[in-house]
Amino acid sequence: MTTMLCSLVWPVSLLLLAAAPPAVPFNLETRLPLVKVGADGVYFGFSIAEHQVVEAVTNTSSVYNGTWMLVGAPLDQNLQPNTSKSGALWKCPMTTLTDDCVQVVTDGLRNIESLNLMPPGNDEIKDGQWMGVTVRSQGRGGKVLVCAHRYMNKGADFQWGRGLCYTLTQYLDFDKYYDPCKGRPVARAHEDYGYCQAGTSGVLTDSEEPLVAIGSPGPYTWRGAIFVNSISDDYLTKLKVTFHTPITEKDSPVDKYAYLGMSVTAGNFYSEKVGFAAGAPRDNGTGRVMLVPEVRDGVNPMEVRAQLSGEQFASSFGYELAAADINGDKRSDLLVGAPFYYSRDAGGAVYVYVNTPEYCLHCSKPQRLTGKPESRFGFSIARLGDLNQDGFEDVAIGAPYEGKGAVYVYLGSDKGLITDPAQVIRAEALARVQPATFGYSLSGGIDMDLNGYPDLMVGAYDADTAVLLMARPIIGILTYVRPEQNLKNIDPLKKGCSKYPNRDYTCFTFETCFDIESGGRSYGGKHELTLKYRLEAETFSGRKFSRVWFGAADDERPSFVEKNMKWKPARGITCSEEVVSVKENTRDIQSPIVFKLSYSLIQEEPEAIIAGEELPSVDRYPILNQQEAVKVFQVAFQKDCGDNEVCESNLEVQAELHLKPVARQQWELLLGELEEVVVNVTIYNHGESAYESQLFLTHPSGLSYIGTGIEEKSLFSCKPFNSTLVACSIGNPFKKGRKQLRLRFDPKELSDRDLQLEFTVSANSTSEDIGQQSPLVLRANVVKKAELSIKGLARPEQVFYGGAVKGESAIRFRDEVGTRVLHTYQVFNSGPWKVNQLEVHIDWPYQVANTKPQGKWLLYLDEKPTVECKTFSLKLN
Repeated sequence: MTTMLCSLVWPVSLLLLAAAPPAVPFNLETRLPLVKVGADGVYFGFSIAEHQVVEAVTNTSSVYNGTWMLVGAPLDQNLQPNTSKSGALWKCPMTTLTDDCVQVVTDGLRNIESLNLMPPGNDEIKDGQWMGVTVRSQGRGGKVLVCAHRYMNKGADFQWGRGLCYTLTQYLDFDKYYDPCKGRPVARAHEDYGYCQAGTSGVLTDSEEPLVAIGSPGPYTWRGAIFVNSISDDYLTKLKVTFHTPITEKDSPVDKYAYLGMSVTAGNFYSEKVGFAAGAPRDNGTGRVMLVPEVRDGVNPMEVRAQLSGEQFASSFGYELAAADINGDKRSDLLVGAPFYYSRDAGGAVYVYVNTPEYCLHCSKPQRLTGKPESRFGFSIARLGDLNQDGFEDVAIGAPYEGKGAVYVYLGSDKGLITDPAQVIRAEALARVQPATFGYSLSGGIDMDLNGYPDLMVGAYDADTAVLLMARPIIGILTYVRPEQNLKNIDPLKKGCSKYPNRDYTCFTFETCFDIESGGRSYGGKHELTLKYRLEAETFSGRKFSRVWFGAADDERPSFVEKNMKWKPARGITCSEEVVSVKENTRDIQSPIVFKLSYSLIQEEPEAIIAGEELPSVDRYPILNQQEAVKVFQVAFQKDCGDNEVCESNLEVQAELHLKPVARQQWELLLGELEEVVVNVTIYNHGESAYESQLFLTHPSGLSYIGTGIEEKSLFSCKPFNSTLVACSIGNPFKKGRKQLRLRFDPKELSDRDLQLEFTVSANSTSEDIGQQSPLVLRANVVKKAELSIKGLARPEQVFYGGAVKGESAIRFRDEVGTRVLHTYQVFNSGPWKVNQLEVHIDWPYQVANTKPQGKWLLYLDEKPTVECKTFSLKLN
């Protein structure tokens, strides 16, 4: 019981400091989504990619000739003749129409000179090949990768599921054909390369030697591998070998059914050159990720430099991967999805591995982000580029089964990924559509609408939908709270403040200020702005009541202040002065008061998109930089503590019962002897001030709490918490020194079953107790003592025994027996305790002995005894 109360008393300040601000809308515009819809049931949106055609690049600008939303629909009808549901790749323009996507030619070209599409060859099975299962873009002006992992090669007595991929030029024309398992051994079928399933995943690099890595989870009984080729157009200098990770039973770093190649990504993990990470989500039961350094000519199979292991069985660690420089150190960091991670309150996880200056991803423990139960958080992950223009790359994580689907946006920083999402985009909150499985696929990092900010594309295959969310421009804002000296050392015992010296309450003042940065990418600080201003004290973090209120009035006592403020370029810094008062009887004067300051732009809501109308510009709806627009700060009370601002108290409790001692920490209670049981307590503080210090005493339920001693009533506030616990406030603060008090209890309700009484005494505070004394236990043996006595009286006292002898059969009437003798016995209990059960045993002579077996009758019972009880109450003055 004592432990429970301690947890209620002292962690309050810790909860306040740790409380994270809720996610706020950031700059991905959900009110103006571009929506593209495919045919029903074709899995349109299963895989997606942002793509941009660049005609020319100069030192100062680029000339664009097309921005496309690329969408894979692996169950769609392909343009190739004589195929059925072999899958398709679609290119969708940046328009408000939902049905203007055009299918890209992928299959059926026999040579680049002819545009005529030919049916599949006699050795091919294209039906159900899932073209579009993987779609990737190399970036602005780069190539495109599209794959069909279920493509099959057939013969008279075999069908091998090899899989295939195409690369396309930036104009989406045919470039190269990749069938990495073609010509490899298949004698043992799936134990060799019979079911490669190449193209299950893939990635294109924009490195000096541009590469394609194709994930193939099937070789050698689904151990899996990745295959790497150069996609350079310079035939003379390009690498001409297909590189791969170790594959055979002898060489593979994974076991059977590991599915290595289920995911793959690229980054400079081990040097400035590009390396690869490949996921094996079933390896070792938990899943693993293989880290492969850069491709080196003559080194094949490629080296597996390190492995990252999952922590939970069946979590599919490595199902999805993404590389991003989240801390701005020019080294790729790695995000690993485990969408089937589970706990009582989480479903899906993403592990964030931050690279070190020594290029070591596994040298430090990763961050773990988790999603809501059964959401499959981490099913998709995308690098967003620098979404908020702060110099650090940001990421998006999909949770396609959280409701209809959700996407979480996380910002990078110099310390790594900020674990509180900057934005949570739920399908239900979108304008125009609310597609199921929203977030199943993601693509980001390209400025699709050319406003200077990268945009995010989201796929929802179950609704055959792809959505582009454009990024709003960010207005740089600087926020201040001043003067700094007003934010610390608030004396709760001093009434008034500099502005209101005669107030009956402790108060303090400060200014909240903001300024708009000039020279931003989208806003140069040249126009007047109207901002909504809100300052809230404590309740924003979940606290039910605030210890302070705003304003000079004493009637409403609001815990927040809200108003509109105008900013003009000529004025610059704009401020608001706030007066804050501390409520009377505030006990918690150690933990700081936490304030949340927030600014938001007041602007018109955008009009809903109408299909066929001009593409709306999100530049009309800028947003403030949320990292500065929302500021949480603290105001600290004056504390009698050390230089480290941590109050290190050292509480010690000594206690004894005002009873007869029989052993160490053990006493004797003679029931009925005392009107009260008294516990004498002495509390010492050998350290710094103890704030909100309290004494707790648990006692048996048979004892009822009376109160403290008369002289202590004004010094301590003691109240029964329940029938067995008394809590006393012993000082706020309780400074270094000693305090004594007596706690009185009534023992009248104790029962005969109470053989021993146990008291537990402890003290705590919201300060840091360096002593950590264990609770003190006092025991009293219960003694039940009663002084019993008995008196007898006979009437008559003497009786003559004699006379004529008669037989028993001759006696007809009681008067013929003889003189009647009446015995009266009185039993006395002089206390101090009552006797619940008492038996009186009486022996008397009933026959006169003779030489025969039965003697002559002497005395015998002629009436059943009666019992009368009387109690006497003794009143003491």
